Amino acid sequence: HVYGRLLLDFYASGFADRVAFGPRAGGVTYAELQSRANTGAALLRELGVEHLVYVATNGPEFPVALFAAARAEVPRVPVNYRLGREQLHELLAHHPSSLVVVEDEVRDLVGQTGTKRISPAEWMALTDPANGGDPGPEPFDPEAIAPLLYTSGTTAAPKAAVLRHRHLT
Repeated sequence: HVYGRLLLDFYASGFADRVAFGPRAGGVTYAELQSRANTGAALLRELGVEHLVYVATNGPEFPVALFAAARAEVPRVPVNYRLGREQLHELLAHHPSSLVVVEDEVRDLVGQTGTKRISPAEWMALTDPANGGDPGPEPFDPEAIAPLLYTSGTTAAPKAAVLRHRHLT
């Protein structure tokens, strides 16, 4: 987590205008990624969520969510958007105080789970650099949970594999 911030800050300071991901024309630069991560972290702290659940295809929204959650020290929970209604409800029931970034196509499957739900486009709008945002202090707790990765659940209910920041650094 602290290394992720240092890495992003290093690239943003040395290669600010270089495209981090996406097409060369119109892709997200390292400076924009850093700014979006700061804004997203501030938003996550303001909302007081315990997890950032991501139920969508990969796109620019995913790395923004990844870095924002790390900066806010909020565990990320990427969830397979192809799961059925029951499995999605069961997984999300474990994360009632979450912000769920959910693809419009599966929004109905997610249902009303007591979580805050937004689309990937809404996430990108909320993390727009124009919104600003100070991610606040970034303590480094190597025992803090980074992502919770769920198993596929092909033979049983999906189980969470806990990765701590020390595992990733």
